[in-house]
Amino acid sequence: MDAREASQLVLDWHDRQLTLDGDHPVELGTAADADLTVAGSTASRSHAHIEHRKQYFVLVDHSTNGTFVQTEDEQVTFLRRGELRLWGNGWIALGEPLSTETAIRFRHT
Repeated sequence: MDAREASQLVLDWHDRQLTLDGDHPVELGTAADADLTVAGSTASRSHAHIEHRKQYFVLVDHSTNGTFVQTEDEQVTFLRRGELRLWGNGWIALGEPLSTETAIRFRHT
């Protein structure tokens, strides 16, 4: 296993925290029944999900407006109906550029 990867991924959004251990995918979006419900006019009800594949966590976007991901090397990637391996620590924004109001922080533990 890469030293940067771990068995859990923690998501922080405002006062909410969600820990993923790889047992099942987690849904991100505006729907009340999403695993992590976010506010935002550009986020979809079922915007994206994060799943565990082998030793990695992968973000899969299935939205109209796409997802912005910033990794710890400060590179920002825009996904629309694509997927990206989440490594290290970083930020995710659903449907709009990253800001303190929109960003979901992710970190491996």
